[in-house]
Amino acid sequence: MTLCMAWRRDGTVHFASDSRLTVAKNSYADVGIKVLSLPFTVLQPAEAGSNERQAVAFSGELGMCFAGSAVSSLTIKESVVEILKSLQHAPGYTDTSMAGLANFIFTAYKVVSRTVCQTALGPNGRASILIGGMCQELGRVRVFHLSTDSSNIPSINEVLTEKDHEFIGSGKDAAENGLPQKPADGDYFNVLKSVIDDAGIQSVGGQVQYGCFKGSQFVVYGLIELGDDVHYWRGGLDLNSEEFMAGESSFVPGFPYIDPLSTFGGL
Repeated sequence: MTLCMAWRRDGTVHFASDSRLTVAKNSYADVGIKVLSLPFTVLQPAEAGSNERQAVAFSGELGMCFAGSAVSSLTIKESVVEILKSLQHAPGYTDTSMAGLANFIFTAYKVVSRTVCQTALGPNGRASILIGGMCQELGRVRVFHLSTDSSNIPSINEVLTEKDHEFIGSGKDAAENGLPQKPADGDYFNVLKSVIDDAGIQSVGGQVQYGCFKGSQFVVYGLIELGDDVHYWRGGLDLNSEEFMAGESSFVPGFPYIDPLSTFGGL
């Protein structure tokens, strides 16, 4: 399945995960992109008889992190990503809070999860998803957990309200047991890396992924790995590898990188 983490500290909400996908029984590939941003735009109602594009009411980026079925998770992501670019609300009727956006995605989640779990994948098609974003009504980031139980019954619950972190996936218990009582940001990275490196938890592995909320934006970072060679990881891709650097006219990715050891005191 995997290990995904959400935590709130000093007013900032962070997401982190490993990169492992389960592709078949006892078969894994460390190529998953599990921490993602989902841009959204909410438009004002259309003017009657007008051909002008509606004015933007508000916009931002949601953060998403998933565990479980990559088929369900990524299909849900692809199903809503185009719709989120152009949502329209009805003043006084539409719930434009983060809860409203989460429930909109939950509708797609229920349809996709139910359909995938009816295939040969069965219960292996279940996905557990964390969705977060700035709430326009409350002025703070809110995070929701979308999940499906063993009876294929979906649910949505707000998290990071009574405790400062939420872990999902097969590595959840190991991460909870390894976390100190009053964790700093670096401790979350350390416990994630320790579960990744634990040979007894085969479903968690690969490179660390990370993103955090800055206002209404969710910023996804690559990770720098320093040593004899320098690596720039985004999921399972080393963007400073020979494969990417061989072409003289190759593009250079423009997203930011962090070194958790120096940035947060982790790893």
